[in-house]
Amino acid sequence: MKNSNPDLEFLKNFFAPFTKRVYLVGGCVRDEFLGITPNEFDLEVYDISPQKFDKLMKKLGAKGVGKSFFVYKWKNFDIALPRKETKIAKGHRGFEVEIIQDEKLASKRRDFTMNALMENIYTNEILDFWGGMKDIKNKIIRHIDDKTFIEDSLRVLRAMQFASRLHFKIHKKTIELCKKIDLNDLSKDRIYMEFEKMFKSKFLYYGFYYFIVLDIAKKLLNLEFNKKEFFHLAKLYKNNPIESFFLYHLIYYKNLNHEKVIKVLNLPNRLKKEIKIKKCPKIVTNRFLYGLALKYPLKTFSILNLNCCREWIIKNNLWDKKYKPKHIDPKNPRKSIIEEIRSYDKILIKKA
Repeated sequence: MKNSNPDLEFLKNFFAPFTKRVYLVGGCVRDEFLGITPNEFDLEVYDISPQKFDKLMKKLGAKGVGKSFFVYKWKNFDIALPRKETKIAKGHRGFEVEIIQDEKLASKRRDFTMNALMENIYTNEILDFWGGMKDIKNKIIRHIDDKTFIEDSLRVLRAMQFASRLHFKIHKKTIELCKKIDLNDLSKDRIYMEFEKMFKSKFLYYGFYYFIVLDIAKKLLNLEFNKKEFFHLAKLYKNNPIESFFLYHLIYYKNLNHEKVIKVLNLPNRLKKEIKIKKCPKIVTNRFLYGLALKYPLKTFSILNLNCCREWIIKNNLWDKKYKPKHIDPKNPRKSIIEEIRSYDKILIKKA
């Protein structure tokens, strides 16, 4: 890796007495070719027995994760032995793991060609068994193996979020395979993890396209779209100010049940609150905004609604603060608050 770091240099020296077959694998190698500085690294270590590997990891101070502890975490590195995975049960974790020493066979377990690249940390040699470099150059997301790809339903969501993050197209045959995969065995935690990556991506409208094309919308939320609906939402998604933008507009445009979306996608509390923020009506008055600001500051409301009424909200100090009534009658607080808001001259802030 061209942009080496002190931790990687330390690991090179750490493993040098035992093996010279240690590879950076997966996303960090892909990102190097895309000119993206990776935040996390995956290392695959060859020619060391599981027993010796465990001892070395303890010496390093790495923490084992998973049932078999073949994967260890150290700082921002995931360090593992090369393995083959065989599907034995339903679900994302229903695999039997076998330690192997063949680079090509080990790389075959990965989802897409762009994620199967390997870089030797000592020689910087790149191993590309499945045409990953060509696919990266052509901005294509392509599966590696027909049989093994369909064994992991999470890969359908990964294809969607990678397309959204990288602005890559998904290969036609990969799309066909994704549409055949049942998503019912996905764990709720993993569903949100993949959607979260898409929500924060730069090309959200691309993710939205594959949300539909891969049948994810239909399988998870029973949603279908005509061309008019697609282009309306895709146009909005080209400018996605905050994470909840995708869901907020999807829910209101398709009249979805908030609770159903929250349950299916396993949304965290911060998103639960944001997607329930009131949709901006066609006509907005100061009284409407004061009433809304009783519940929450209006920053998120404004951003989600394409900076609606931003100047008025900031001017009236309601961007980061709730509206606090000047006088509240303890005997009838609701009535006194309503009367105070109605006492203001009605001002039209926005008209469609």
